[in-house]
Amino acid sequence: MILVGQYDSPFVRRVAVTLHHYHMPFKRKPLSVFGDKKEVQAMNPLLRVPILILEDGETLIDSNAILDHLDHVAGPPRALTPHNGPERRKMLQICAVATGISDKVVALFFERTFHEEKQISKTLDARLSSQIKTSIDWLEHACGTPWFFDGKITQADITIGCMLSHLKLRLPEFFPADKYIKLHALSLHCEMREEFAAARIGENETVPKKL
Repeated sequence: MILVGQYDSPFVRRVAVTLHHYHMPFKRKPLSVFGDKKEVQAMNPLLRVPILILEDGETLIDSNAILDHLDHVAGPPRALTPHNGPERRKMLQICAVATGISDKVVALFFERTFHEEKQISKTLDARLSSQIKTSIDWLEHACGTPWFFDGKITQADITIGCMLSHLKLRLPEFFPADKYIKLHALSLHCEMREEFAAARIGENETVPKKL
């Protein structure tokens, strides 16, 4: 398999961490949606990553669809997301909040990065900031220990762990060291694991300063 995308994307990284967790071998093409636009868009018309190219050449897009496939290959006993029932719905809801935060972080970071200060929409900035803060508060309240659902690592932990590392990289002011005790502990717990260490952001995996 070939994973396309940079690890500074929490969506790419959650797929990579999951692949490492399942011990599924893969190669990576760290293409940028900015610097490698034509090549990425040829694989995904939305010009988004991650993209996973399977052994038979089939191309999967969207991290949720990719993870669903990987869970199926891993099989129910090993799957990081329950196969069905209320446990699956609860897991998917937590992941939806975490990936939603990542979407808002990307949007706010781009708004602030690619516009001059006087061009930044204060209304949009305030709305995105509120969505990020309220959602992190919600996750902190719902979080268990040592893992989100207490007993063992699940896709909720991987997705939240990747979201938090991205948040700390792009908008660290939203995750102060003296707040969110449970989420800070979860983030540390995740980053100490081999599958997270194997998917660290590379030095050249960056966002351009200007479009």
